[in-house]
Amino acid sequence: MIKYNIYALLLTALLGCTLGKELCPGSSGERRAVVHLDEGCWEQVLKGEWMVGFCLPLAKNCSQFERVWTDFATAMQRNESRVEVATMLIEYSGTIVARFSVNRVPSILHVRNGSFRELPVAYTVNELMELALWKWNKIQPMTFWRHPNGCIIETKVRYLQAIEMVFNTKLFGGDYSRASLIVGVCSFLLFSSAVTGACAVYTAIKDLLKPKKIQVEAPKMQSQSSTGVLETLKSSEQNFDSATSSCLKLAKID
Repeated sequence: MIKYNIYALLLTALLGCTLGKELCPGSSGERRAVVHLDEGCWEQVLKGEWMVGFCLPLAKNCSQFERVWTDFATAMQRNESRVEVATMLIEYSGTIVARFSVNRVPSILHVRNGSFRELPVAYTVNELMELALWKWNKIQPMTFWRHPNGCIIETKVRYLQAIEMVFNTKLFGGDYSRASLIVGVCSFLLFSSAVTGACAVYTAIKDLLKPKKIQVEAPKMQSQSSTGVLETLKSSEQNFDSATSSCLKLAKID
């Protein structure tokens, strides 16, 4: 059973790599009013200028927002605007929420040459066009740790994808919490091994670059010179004593 689960997982990954790009919405040269994106083709928004909407079919206010968003996309296409309008399919990929830091729906992101800005939600076509054409410039870009293509978010997404992959194999009873625990332990072990290896390499390089100590014979020379000085002092003291005794003898004779 485990063998067949692994084969099924590999087949799914292969089909996702080969067919995903062909079936990815918006990947063809045909321009649509609303481009539907997901985890497999979201990187299209990194080039050019985009207005990206996030919504769920059953969420509150999303039905009204979707109607207005479609009318807004049609109006932008009619005006031959260079701004592309897209809808991110959250319901088909759980990692989209983590990648784009979506904390409410509906939500709107403006993307220009890889710079992301979170815009206020509007429910009229005119307000959406104002946001797309000039109001976006008054909003600060997202911080680097929330950037969908940054290292922090990418690591988080890979972690969630690993949990989902382990969960889909059904090797651990289909328990999501158990799959999360296994991936967390493996990630901790890999991180600890990487840190230990980096410390070992750093220590080895530091020892190689550390200058070697040169042994100097200065202490021996110093001890020899000290011995010579002591002998000179002793001889001087003896000469002084002999001179003193001679003077005393002469004084007695006188």
